[in-house]
Amino acid sequence: MNMNKQAFTFLTLFSLILVLSIYYIMLPPTSENEVVQNDISTIEQLQNQLDQKREDIITKNNEIIAKESSTSESINEALETISETKNVTEKEKTIVSKLKEMGYAESYVEIDQQTIKVTILKKDASHSDASKVIKEVLNLVGDSYQVEVKFIEE
Repeated sequence: MNMNKQAFTFLTLFSLILVLSIYYIMLPPTSENEVVQNDISTIEQLQNQLDQKREDIITKNNEIIAKESSTSESINEALETISETKNVTEKEKTIVSKLKEMGYAESYVEIDQQTIKVTILKKDASHSDASKVIKEVLNLVGDSYQVEVKFIEE
């Protein structure tokens, strides 16, 4: 009978330790945001920042439209800003798609007024790579833009 008590106590403690260790393994890391940030490439970080910036512009202008105190002029300006922002975002996505077709799997494109900033993840990039990119971007959007190309290595 004494032996059964010891075996029961041992099994109970062992089960408790097993459950706690499994629970500990299943817990998410405490600094989850930092872990996620380290897994994201530079290109993705740039894209996320730009997406957030564009989203903020659209949200701010939607708030102007929704306000009762807004004048028709400010509402029209807000609508125009939203439209321009969406058009620029579409152009950027078109350029990124074209760059993917050209073999540049990871690229970031930002249109800032008349400048198009292109960042491409590629090791050992050459001047001919930059020339091809500039030529292709200008074919897509026209000659009214200045294209800046930068190659990065992770």
